[in-house]
Amino acid sequence: MTTETQPAVVNAARVADVLANEVHKGLLKEGEMFPSERELCDRFSVGRNVIRESMTILHGIKLVDHSKGKRPRIKVPTLSDAMVGISHSAKFFFDTGEGRAHLEQARLFMENSMLLHAVDHATHAHVARLIAIIEECDANISDIAKYRDADVRFHRVLAEIPGNPIFLALHESFVAQLMRSRPIPDEFEKHNKISTQEHRQIVEAIINKDVSLAVATLNKHLGRAFGVHVQQSLKQVK
Repeated sequence: MTTETQPAVVNAARVADVLANEVHKGLLKEGEMFPSERELCDRFSVGRNVIRESMTILHGIKLVDHSKGKRPRIKVPTLSDAMVGISHSAKFFFDTGEGRAHLEQARLFMENSMLLHAVDHATHAHVARLIAIIEECDANISDIAKYRDADVRFHRVLAEIPGNPIFLALHESFVAQLMRSRPIPDEFEKHNKISTQEHRQIVEAIINKDVSLAVATLNKHLGRAFGVHVQQSLKQVK
């Protein structure tokens, strides 16, 4: 294996960066064990604490599978794994009113595109899953936690239909977090019933390949949800 020539002095961040680059280049392969602590200490001319700290850094960026009592193994992160850190960092921006409004607008653009695709490409299996989730929503109108979980999964199915992992990663990192973090509406049962009915209309539009109805219903659905959030936020300010 060809390895990079090391500078005279390195720290844990530098060790982690070198090893991460070797994973990306395929010099260290997924599923293999990292070299032992002794080998890494000798290679980088550092102590064990520096190597252990570098493994912690690599674990944080999802390049290490470190089961207790076993040597660390190389792991290749999924796109969703990679988006987790970005999501946590971006949370400070999205916690502001302006940031949240930007995210709502971005979600509207993205879901409109996914829905247009779904009208033409949703399979019977996709439709069956959407209907099953609607039934689950119906059964949990009064349970806000279970309802929100089902609501998130309904929109996740729309993100799955194009078969593009970027849509799924964006949904899981940003949209799901957005949906779960909204204040609970005062009349949440009424709100949930309306949302479920809109879900039904969206699915009916997909089945009937009615693009206009699908888009109009989704816009109303997301716009109403954001409006309820704004109203609840204003009450909290008071």
